[in-house]
This record gives sequence, structure tokens and C-alpha cells, in this order.
Amino acid sequence: MYFIPISCHSSPLLWVILALGMKWVEEALSCPPECSCAKWQVNCRGKKLRTFPTTIPLASKKLILAQNNLPRLPLVTMSYLNELVHLDCSHNIITMDLEFSFPGLVKLTSLNLSYNKLTHITSFTFSQLSELLLLNLSGNPLMVKIMEQAFEKNSHLRYIDVNNCGLSYLSAETFQKLDRLRILKIKDNPWNCDCKFLAFSGWLIHTDIKFPDFEDTTCTKPEKMKGLSLRKAKFELHYLCLVHLRPQDFIYICLVTFCIFLGGTLVAWLVGFCTVMYYHPRLRPEHTRNRLYSKNKGLSRLPANRQTCQRTTTWLSLTAGFYSRLSNGANQWELLGAPA
Repeated sequence: MYFIPISCHSSPLLWVILALGMKWVEEALSCPPECSCAKWQVNCRGKKLRTFPTTIPLASKKLILAQNNLPRLPLVTMSYLNELVHLDCSHNIITMDLEFSFPGLVKLTSLNLSYNKLTHITSFTFSQLSELLLLNLSGNPLMVKIMEQAFEKNSHLRYIDVNNCGLSYLSAETFQKLDRLRILKIKDNPWNCDCKFLAFSGWLIHTDIKFPDFEDTTCTKPEKMKGLSLRKAKFELHYLCLVHLRPQDFIYICLVTFCIFLGGTLVAWLVGFCTVMYYHPRLRPEHTRNRLYSKNKGLSRLPANRQTCQRTTTWLSLTAGFYSRLSNGANQWELLGAPA
């Protein structure tokens, strides 16, 4: 091993780099003064912190920041804690959007963000936490929306807690791809049990995931479903949304029937009108009338009474010829030995 001696005549830049390196090593090994540190664990619980500690050892595996006044999680500082496995940020006032707040926590398996002021969860919030197993989001009454792709990158999740939040609706597709999910807590949310909620309530009943206190989880809206458990709400919604016809449905059916009847009537009237107009003799061209009523081109010059007689004679002769052919056919049928 070779050592490079540093003399007093060395470059000032080298001294600056050395000083910064020593400071970085000191911060990497030191413990925040307001926290207590044990082996790979930093506990800052209840210290009334308003800012995120900056001197957390980089090798820490467990960080507890519960019961403080932290408004956000700094992106840069969090990115250095790539050995972190457990992070507890419960009982703070975190309100900022958490998108891309955990870029370096690739080993994190447990995250507690309960009792904060989160508003929504998007597809980018936990997209970097591919090893996440336990997620606690309970006690966030301002959180009213969880996107369908919120846990798309967290296929290892086994436990999710969204009790006591502001959720009125969830999509079953949010959890259907989580094959390893075992426990989902959804109690004490203002569930809006309308027809849009039918698919999610059906998934709750038929899935193998466990829902603690599921029988005590009730609907809040609409008024006629208030207080009804989600299990009973599923059957009620099936009747109201798929079987039962509301007054609006009857109005819609009557309107469609009337439109079909009106359209058919108009089409029939137009067909009849066009037929009458087409076969009306006075509306036909001159050469067409002459061809229909006479073989003689001079018939059109005859008086009206003679034209009428001629037309009558023509139709009578055609009728007589038709019956004559019909009787001849019957006679031939008898001669051929047809049964009587």
C-alpha cells in the first residue's frame, strides 16, 4: 500500500477536498444532537423537530421521526439513506406532494406515514420503493384519492392500512395486481356506496385478502345506504344498479320507444307517398302512359271516355287470359294422373 505524503507546499485545492471528505465522514458516522442513536438505528421521536435532521448516519437501517412537526421530506437528504429499511414519519404535518420523495430508498420494506396531512397518492409516490412490504397511511383525513396505478411498482406489498382517511371510493384495480397482499384495512372512511362502488364492493367479498373489522365498515353516502355494512351494500347495489329500474330508466325506455314508433311511421308514410306518386297516371311521362294503356301511339289523342273504355277492355282481356291459362294448367294436371 502506498501513501501520498501531503506537505505544506501541496495545492490548496487538495486541502479543500481533504477537509470536505473528513467532514463528510464525520457526518456519516455522527448522530444528530437532538436524537438518540443505537446500532444502525436513529430515534428522533417527539423532539418537536421542524426540519429534517441532516447528520443522520448513512449506514442507518431504522429511522424514527414520529411525533414531530416535519412539513416535508427532503429529496436530496433522503436519497443518501440507501441502507434504510424502516422509516417512521407518523404524527407529523407532512402535506407536500410525496412524488419522487424516496429515490434512494431501494431497500425500504416498512413505511409509516400515518396521521399526517397527505391529500392523494399517485403512481409516482412510491414508485421507487420496489421492496416495500408494509405501508401505513391511516389517519390522513385529507387524503381523498388513491390512483389506480398507485402501487403498480410495489408488487411485494403484504400490508396496507388506509383506516380513518377521507376516501369515498377505491378501484378494485388498485389492488388486483398485488398478488402478495394479505391484509387491507379500510375502516372509518366516508364510503360513497353508489353504483360506481359496486365493482369494488364485489371484489371485497370475493377476494382472499383479509379485511379486519370488515363487518363494522359501513357506508356514509347516499342517505338510504348510510350505516349499511359493505357486505350488505353489495347486494343492495346489485339490485338497485342492475335489476331495479328507476324512474329515469322508465322515461328513457318510453323515449326510445316513441322515437322508434315515430321513425317507423315516418318511413311508412314516405314509402306510401312515393309509391302513390310513382304510380299516379297523371304524374307519369307521356310515353310511359302510352306504353301502359295502349299499343297504339295515337290512343292518347282519343277522348277521355274512349280512353277509359279502352283501358277497361285491356284489363279485362288480361284477366280473362290469366284465368284461361290457370284452367288449362288444371286440366293438364288431371291428364297427368294427379290425385283428385
